[in-house]
Amino acid sequence: MVTLSPPWTRGGLAISRAALQAVEADAIAAYLRDEEACGYLVGPSTEPLLVDEHVRMDNLANKLHALDPEQYFRTARSFFAFNEKRFDDAVRRGEAAGRPVKILYHSHLDAGAYFSPTDIAVMSGGEPPAHEGGSITVGPGPAWPLAFLVTSVRKGEGGASDAPHVDEHRLFFWDGATFAPSPFSIVE
Repeated sequence: MVTLSPPWTRGGLAISRAALQAVEADAIAAYLRDEEACGYLVGPSTEPLLVDEHVRMDNLANKLHALDPEQYFRTARSFFAFNEKRFDDAVRRGEAAGRPVKILYHSHLDAGAYFSPTDIAVMSGGEPPAHEGGSITVGPGPAWPLAFLVTSVRKGEGGASDAPHVDEHRLFFWDGATFAPSPFSIVE
């Protein structure tokens, strides 16, 4: 029996303005803590491409770095990690309730909204670099049927505009070999 991937795993989603604003607020707050934000977005199963709710998750990268700085050589400023068991439970609950998790998001600090080699390795189930600049192994694909949103937050240009601001958002989906960009729309 062939199992088809849910429509949201192929990109082209419509994200509510309120959910995207919540992602932006989380990303800016995390920037002020010097860490990447992470969380997920959900929407009704009756409208497969609509995403209308935001849920924030804690970035555990600093805790992992403190426990084992050799294995987890990056801090939360350039890496995100989350409690995968809690996230898996949320995915299962959402599916059962008719409000599936459709997007996993994270932010980048003072960098573009792209899927980094580490993001590709970790989110595909592969092997991340063992050290800064090391090689990665791309895995067989994401553990969850999702799209992925990356939000870029940058520091202002000085003066009154010195506050961090969201520079861009980019949506990605797994195309069977890597994470490809996808357009998305913002809806009221």
